[in-house]
Parts: sequence; structure tokens; C-alpha cells
Amino acid sequence: MNKKNSRQVSGLRRNKKFRLFLIVALLIIAGFLFWFWKKGRLFIAGLILLLLVALGLEAGNNDIDLGKFAKTHSWSESKVARDENGNLIMGAMCDPKQTYNYNCSDFKYQEEAQAVYEKCAKNGLDVHGLDRDKNGVACQNLPSRQNWLKHQTK
Repeated sequence: MNKKNSRQVSGLRRNKKFRLFLIVALLIIAGFLFWFWKKGRLFIAGLILLLLVALGLEAGNNDIDLGKFAKTHSWSESKVARDENGNLIMGAMCDPKQTYNYNCSDFKYQEEAQAVYEKCAKNGLDVHGLDRDKNGVACQNLPSRQNWLKHQTK
């Protein structure tokens, strides 16, 4: 997958409306399967239940870290809050005990990556490895939002 496609997929992954649409579409497909596939109804009912849980979590801007839940068996400790855009809240993203990891392909613009780098950089430690050459500038290969906007207005 080239960089442009990777950025597009990453953008869809961050788009809350897309994620909600995808869950609802999967629920509709599962509903049709439940209606027509009599032998698999129990399996499809379980799948529908999981999709409804996913829809509730997504609509409520919450998520569960399944790895942490497996270790702690606690929903409250495993809950990861999201902002209004559906992105993980920065405090959770910067906790070195967590398994979250941003990559440059997760950002559309360099300024977004820089904000995460600056928010999460603790004692000079680049938690996510966004500044590979250690010059204080994260994801230098990404386009600048200002340059992109200037290019679009021409």
C-alpha cells in the first residue's frame, strides 16, 4: 500500500461517521443473515450482540482496551475515552503503560503529529517514535497544513 492510500485508510479509521456507518452496515448484513440462515441463527445472534456493543461504545465515544481487560478483568480500568471526533484522548495515548502507538501514517498533516509528539514527549522520550532523527520535528515527511491550504486556494 502506498503512502497516499495508507493516509486515506488512516483518515477513514479516524472518521467517526465512517465507523458508525460501517457498524450499522454490518448490523444490516447480519440481520439479513439471521433472517435467511436458519442453521446459523445462534452464531449470527452473537455477532449482532457484539455489533450492538460496538455501536454503543462508538456512539458514546468510548472504547475498551481488550489487552488491558484480559490482564485486569476490569471494565473501568480498561475503558479508553475518546474525544468528540472519536480519537483517543491524549492522556491515554501518552501513558507508557498503555499499548497504544501512533505512527506517522495515522496523521494527515505534520502539525497533528507534532501536537501528539509535544503532548507525549516526557523527559525527552519520544513515546511513539514520531521523531526518528531526534531533531524535535515529528513526521517530517507529512505535508504541512498551511502549505496544503495555500496549494488548494491557488
